[in-house]
Amino acid sequence: MFLRVVDRCRTRCNSDLYVKMSHVVIRSESGEVRGKTALIVEGGAMRGAWAAGVLGFLHERGQRNYDLVYAASSGACSAAYFVAGMWEPGLTIWREHACQVVRKINFLRRKPILDLAYLVDYIFKQRFPLSVEAIQKAPTRFYIVLTDCRTGEPVYFHARDERIFDALRATSSMALATSGFDYVDGLPYADGGVSDPIPILRALEDGATDITVVLTHSADFRLKPLPLFLGRLAYPRFPAVAAAWTSRQHLKFNAALDLTSRPPQGVRIRVFSPAKPMRIGALTETKARIVETLLSGREEAMEQLSVPCPNQHE
Repeated sequence: MFLRVVDRCRTRCNSDLYVKMSHVVIRSESGEVRGKTALIVEGGAMRGAWAAGVLGFLHERGQRNYDLVYAASSGACSAAYFVAGMWEPGLTIWREHACQVVRKINFLRRKPILDLAYLVDYIFKQRFPLSVEAIQKAPTRFYIVLTDCRTGEPVYFHARDERIFDALRATSSMALATSGFDYVDGLPYADGGVSDPIPILRALEDGATDITVVLTHSADFRLKPLPLFLGRLAYPRFPAVAAAWTSRQHLKFNAALDLTSRPPQGVRIRVFSPAKPMRIGALTETKARIVETLLSGREEAMEQLSVPCPNQHE
């Protein structure tokens, strides 16, 4: 069964940045199977430690070479080291240094709570240098999800050169905990989780028929709309992003989760999600809790992988 996804509203920005389609039609046609494997990693700031634990387990099991990888926020940071094959440094960052990224005292100093300069400029570039060459040589197309501050629409940045660091900084720009945006190619972008938190539709558009989704919330969690004033507070310069965050993010998030349990015919979706309560939040700075969550991700992934995938539709 060959699946063709027709994109009716795709706008090309340049060779690396694409705005997500506004409407997708999935059709089945007779012919040969043309399936791709895809990995999707949800963000969530420090909650991303759970997803990192899952990626560590997948790496140990030899499940490393996906055709496509999509990730936003802290999920993109973990996915970058995963795609580069640098998983031990990736785990060390979570175990030893992630706790230093959150600096709640900065709220009183009117500075960003998340220190992205420390994370990207020091950790990713100097302390544990992320190898751009390894990502270029990987058999994976790695997309960092961003939100275009001018339109509020998702953009999928093909990470394959030094601009990956700018993209990681932009997608990690958590609302209210940072400036909320950063620049890639001189243009402002916000956290991709605002506009497409779980980009399953994009993976389908790109031809994926075997999709692995790593969540940082339980599978039955559903987002609710946010108050409009929070959007104006977080994104005073970018009303389109404010609208996406407060009025559309929950709809896309919930629809994506619903799709994981009812995938299109011929598509297999496996979901890893926290089954046990996590003692961690987006801005947890306690090292012991981050490490505990990291280990929990690995252990739960091991348990969940032993359960047959229930939702493959032939």
